[in-house]
Amino acid sequence: MMAGAQQILPVAAAENAHRTLVLGMGATGVSIAAWLSKQGRSATFADSREHAPGAARIRELLPDAELLCGELPVNLPAETKQLLISPGLGLDLPVLQDAQRKNIPVLSDIDLFAAECTGRIIGITGSNGKSTVTSLLACMLSAAGVRVKAGGNLGTPALDLLDDETEVFVLELSSFQLERSGDLPLHAAVLLNISPDHLDHHGDIEHYGAAKQRIYARCGFAVVNRDEAGLAQCVPPSVPQTGFGLGKPAPMDWGVIDNDDGQWIARGNFAVMPVNALQIAGRHNLSNVLAAFALADSLDVPLDGLVTGARLFTGLPHRMQVVSFDRESDVVWIDDSKATNEAAALASIRSIDGPLILIAGGDAKGGELRELADELGRRNAIAILLGKDRDLIKSRLTGAADVRLVDSIEAAAAQAAELAQPGYTVLLAPACSSLDMFASYAERGDRFAAAVRELQR
Repeated sequence: MMAGAQQILPVAAAENAHRTLVLGMGATGVSIAAWLSKQGRSATFADSREHAPGAARIRELLPDAELLCGELPVNLPAETKQLLISPGLGLDLPVLQDAQRKNIPVLSDIDLFAAECTGRIIGITGSNGKSTVTSLLACMLSAAGVRVKAGGNLGTPALDLLDDETEVFVLELSSFQLERSGDLPLHAAVLLNISPDHLDHHGDIEHYGAAKQRIYARCGFAVVNRDEAGLAQCVPPSVPQTGFGLGKPAPMDWGVIDNDDGQWIARGNFAVMPVNALQIAGRHNLSNVLAAFALADSLDVPLDGLVTGARLFTGLPHRMQVVSFDRESDVVWIDDSKATNEAAALASIRSIDGPLILIAGGDAKGGELRELADELGRRNAIAILLGKDRDLIKSRLTGAADVRLVDSIEAAAAQAAELAQPGYTVLLAPACSSLDMFASYAERGDRFAAAVRELQR
C-alpha cells in the first residue's frame, strides 16, 4: 500500500457505525470506544497513521466499528451526526471545516465526560506543574476522606474515570484539550502559569495562552497564581477567585509566613503547616502545594486531612526525582525529564544550589531557549546536549556554559560522570520534548536512571 493511502480495515455492518466519526486512535480514541461500547453505540474511527496504536483495542471494544487508517477523511460521511476529536489534531483540518459548514457538533472527550459526570470537577492547567498539582490534590483529598479520582491529560483518560461513586474528579487539562472543548462546567480551576510551549502547534504565545485561559470560562471558583503577572485578568469578572503565591498572603489567599520555627504555609495569617514538613523540594514545588491548598479550599473538606495528604506526598517520577546520591563521590543525580520546556528547566535549575552539570536537548518545539543561557551564565555550569535541537541550544549557550555534545542519553550520563567533581549536581532537565529520540519523557528518564545505575556498578 502506498504511504498516505487510506486503509480500510474489515468491519461488520452496523446501522449506527457511521453516525459518529472519531478522529484519532490513540489513548483518547480507545477511551471513547470504551464509552461508546457501554452505551451500545458504534462509530467510524479515522487516524492519519497507517498503524494506529489503538486500532486493535478499538476493534476488541467495538467489533462493528469502521476503522480508517492512513489518512483522515476530507469530508464527513453523509450519515455523520457527531464528530469527536482527539487532542493534538489540527483545528484547520478540512473535515472539521466541513462539519462547521454542516452544523455538525464537534466535541472532545472532555466534553463527553463533563456532560455525564455526576461529581464535582476540578480543572488544572499550566505550562509547568500541572501533573504535580493534580496528583498532590488527589492525595490530599483522599487523605481527607473524599472519594476522588485523578486523570485527564495525566494517566487515565477522563472517560475511563466515570462512575457514580466518586465525589471529586481532578483533571489535568492540556492546551490541546482546552482548545478542542467547549466551556467546561468546572467546580474550581487553576491556570498555574504560562510560558512558551507547544508553539509549533499554537503558532505564538498569545494563541497558546488563549487556549490555557479557557479553563476559567465557566468555572465556579478560580484560583490564581499571584506570582504570575496578568493571570488574574484571565478570570471572568463574575467568577469568585482566591490567590496563592510565595510571599505573605492577603487575608483570603494562600502563601508563606515566617514563624519563630521557620516558614509556614498559611491562609491569610493562619499558619497551616511548616514548609519543612513537605517531602517535595524546591520553590516551584512549594508553589504547587499552595495551589493545591487553594483548590481544596473551594470544597468543604477537613483541613487536618489535607495537611496529612500534603505531608505524605513524595512527588512524581521524573519530576526532580533523585536517582542517586553517591556519598563517596558526593555527586547528586536528579531526573527531571518532565521538564519538557524552557520554563520548567529554569525552575529546576534555580532550585539547585552549587556546581551544576545540566543534561538537556531534544525537540525544542519552536522555543528559542534564550533564558537558559542567562541562567547558566550565572552558574558557571557545564551543559551536555543531545537530540534534534542540540545545535540550536549550543548556539544559545556558547559563551555562557561549557558545552559538550553527545549522541545518546547513556553517553550524556557517562560524560557527566567524567566531569562531575565532589559537590556537583547532575541534572537531567531537557527543556525539550523527548519524542525525537524516545517514546516519552518517562522513557528518557528511565534510561537516564538506568545509565546512572550502570555507571555506579
